[in-house]
Amino acid sequence: MSFSSRRRNYLLTPHRRDGLIECMKSMLMHSFVLNALDTTGADTFSHFEMLIDEHRRMTNQLLEDINSNQMNTVNSSAISNMNGSGSANQPNMIVPSRLKRLVPSIGTFYTRLPLRKAFEAYNAKYGA
Repeated sequence: MSFSSRRRNYLLTPHRRDGLIECMKSMLMHSFVLNALDTTGADTFSHFEMLIDEHRRMTNQLLEDINSNQMNTVNSSAISNMNGSGSANQPNMIVPSRLKRLVPSIGTFYTRLPLRKAFEAYNAKYGA
């Protein structure tokens, strides 16, 4: 069975790749080169768990801030108009998470990802 060149090269086009998976692959590359996947692979997945948890925490905090600001929009605009200062309407500087800086196309994570536990279970069964 032969596949067309378009089907064979499906994942070679960069616009069809997932940024998070590509980042994980690049961070795991040294583990395969050193043949030390048992130790460094699990540590790399722990690092990714930490980055994802930080991203989830910052995203949740941002959403809470947006929701609380929507409630206070009328009050803050009335106060700033009374005081004559527009500083209350200036948006706060949003700092992206480290994961968002590594992978700009990253979305929102709604649940934790136990990547280290999953890797250890897979490695115990298949010996990656």
